[in-house]
Amino acid sequence: MDPLLPSKHYKRKKKESIVKKVFLILMTILGVMFLGCDNESDNKTGEIVIQAFDAPFQGDVEHINLHIIEVSVHKGVAESDSDTSAQWIVLSDVDTTIDFLRLVNGEMETLIQSSLDVGQYSQLRLLLGDNSAIVINGVSYELRVPSGSQSGVKLNLGFFIASDEITEIYLDFDAERSIKKYLNQDSYSLQPTFRVFKSVLSGTISGTIVDINGNGIQDISVYAIVNGDSATTLSNEDGNYKLILLAETYTISAAGFEVIADTVYHDILLNAEENLTDIDFLMQ
Repeated sequence: MDPLLPSKHYKRKKKESIVKKVFLILMTILGVMFLGCDNESDNKTGEIVIQAFDAPFQGDVEHINLHIIEVSVHKGVAESDSDTSAQWIVLSDVDTTIDFLRLVNGEMETLIQSSLDVGQYSQLRLLLGDNSAIVINGVSYELRVPSGSQSGVKLNLGFFIASDEITEIYLDFDAERSIKKYLNQDSYSLQPTFRVFKSVLSGTISGTIVDINGNGIQDISVYAIVNGDSATTLSNEDGNYKLILLAETYTISAAGFEVIADTVYHDILLNAEENLTDIDFLMQ
């Protein structure tokens, strides 16, 4: 063999070296692409919308103003004692006052509309300020919330934010259960009670309440009862009402001062995203 020509062993080694270099280059390119995709995934967001409404308050109440100073969500599993405040993501820290007494019979107010990183979330938290009040016969009374502006009101709600999708949450304030009057005093305390659920898991039940002459009756209480618990609303000036409820099987009844309903509806099945109408009552 000509000594000036490379040996077969040398050729094989050179070929193997080239293959290794090509392999390393390909792996580097794939790694960069993978990291790029991973970063792109990390940066993806969806949108969260929180709509607030109220279960009405009986009596001569004109306004129930709830002062909210911060709304945040907890990402990941439910909060434990070892969690830190850094795990809470603030959606809004703008002072907001909502008159919940306006938000009945399907009326809602948008509390939050914000982008949010893709992922699983477990809790919603409301921090309440010092300016909550109830107005009765033109007189405003302060509503104080113990630890309202410190630990806040925490509501368990598991939901997932998907990329480029809107997740709508309903926040139902139960004023009747939340507001307590001190005995023999013109003062009130606030122990906020909310129901919170995803809109896609809910539906509506609506109808009209009339007297024997067919005229609509205002301020008739309508109850949706399930498993010993109830949601309620009041009929408006035309006698119409609307309940926003989780999908479930309900008993629907109505009651008013010195009048009784002609019927009680049993086993009313409400499916998710369904709107049941004509659940009407005749008051006698």
